[in-house]
Amino acid sequence: MPAPISEDLRQRIVKAWQKKKLRGVELAELFGVGEATVKRLKRRFQETGSVKAKPHGGGTQPIIGKDQELLVEALVQRHPDWSEDQYAKALADEHGVLASAVTVGRAIRRLGYSVKKRRSSPKSVIGQPSSNADDDTSSTLKTSPLRVWFLWTRPARTRR
Repeated sequence: MPAPISEDLRQRIVKAWQKKKLRGVELAELFGVGEATVKRLKRRFQETGSVKAKPHGGGTQPIIGKDQELLVEALVQRHPDWSEDQYAKALADEHGVLASAVTVGRAIRRLGYSVKKRRSSPKSVIGQPSSNADDDTSSTLKTSPLRVWFLWTRPARTRR
């Protein structure tokens, strides 16, 4: 939805309508606005005597408000390796906040957290290259059990 037209333009449209007795189509062409806009301005001026814009309607309330963000942050602190789906399920089960995984992810990013690592890529179809067990002098690498694929972290503070 476009921004409301300026109050100055509104007043000029109404003054031109009162003084020159122009039709709505002519006023719309003269001022570069739509006919419906001119019609609404004339009606508002006749009903209220003012051409001021109506106040903002407020919009929809967020599903995860400031109070629930604290709950989300506590969950992230306790379980940094969970997926957004798991956070959404825990919010619903523990606190009765019904929100989709995408909504929970937005709340997490609003709190300043970001995803540290990407998900692992699928295993290679080719497999590991063959090695001669007798000639192998390299140590075998084992993945640490502490390594997680999905970890929420706060960005590092940097001075500029």
